[in-house]
Amino acid sequence: MEVRQERETRNLALDYAFGVSILGLIPISDLLTLKLLIAIILIIKMLWHLGVKWKFVKGQDILAIAGYWFSWLGAFGMAFMAWLTFLGIGLFVPYVSSFRLAAALFTLTWMLGQSTNQFYAIGQQKLMMRKQLDESEA
Repeated sequence: MEVRQERETRNLALDYAFGVSILGLIPISDLLTLKLLIAIILIIKMLWHLGVKWKFVKGQDILAIAGYWFSWLGAFGMAFMAWLTFLGIGLFVPYVSSFRLAAALFTLTWMLGQSTNQFYAIGQQKLMMRKQLDESEA
């Protein structure tokens, strides 16, 4: 059951990542603020849906919580690196730089989804271990 749930939540994060990256493909540059606002709303919605799928399971230790927050920092760093990569390639290959926002949004959404998925999966594993210990003691 847990493997199926992890696959479903991973696919949910992938669907959101593709959806958010489509915003970056809209060729109207004057809509950047609106695109980013919609992306933030969709990312928050994705995080909420992932929490609902995992039933907002608790029980993570302090290292898991700290790792989760550092993964957020890493997600923003990797999104910036994806943006820079497409900008750099665009200097030599025409039209590639037009994909830089889509690449950054995809990377950000995917990494935030995966870190949230992993955070809840750790809590689920600890919950299952506690249940097994309680059943073995009874």
